[in-house]
Amino acid sequence: MQITSVSTYRVLTNYLSAVLLILFLSSFQQDRTSQPIPKSDVLPAIIKAEVIGIQDGDTIELKFIFAGKKAGRRKDMPLRIRLLHVNAPERGRPYYKVAKQFTSEKCFRKKVQIRHAGNFDRYGRLLGEVVLPDGKILNKELVKVGYAVHFKKYSGSSEYSNLEIQAQKKKIGIWSFDQVNLGKL
Repeated sequence: MQITSVSTYRVLTNYLSAVLLILFLSSFQQDRTSQPIPKSDVLPAIIKAEVIGIQDGDTIELKFIFAGKKAGRRKDMPLRIRLLHVNAPERGRPYYKVAKQFTSEKCFRKKVQIRHAGNFDRYGRLLGEVVLPDGKILNKELVKVGYAVHFKKYSGSSEYSNLEIQAQKKKIGIWSFDQVNLGKL
């Protein structure tokens, strides 16, 4: 009799655990689908949306679907933002994970504003500056802490250049490495 009650107890416990897990997961799905993702053929001058993805240190994804022609292959998909003026380390390079984590901590699941001129790159990402809830610019913050460089090839901004120089002088982030070993970001 002892064996049967233990077996019954285990079966009942597993059953209840499975039911609770299903209820939990179904309530999570309802929360995510209850709020439709905004969709537009026209880009607002300033986009206000929640960040739902972090691709790397300088690319985020918004809870906003852009269906305009300029989006290219990303048409009808959540809008990706390529941070203007900066270049963060690529996958496999020093500080890649640190830059991505920094970007995530600053904006993931938060509502941000995107300042842009309506320009897209060849991958369908909107080029812009990310204004964080506290009013700071994510692009600038990445350069200040040495997790991204000023992308001089596509930006002539003296402000970003000066932020990079300050990070170099402080030898922080990627600037803590010997330049010979830094390589291509």
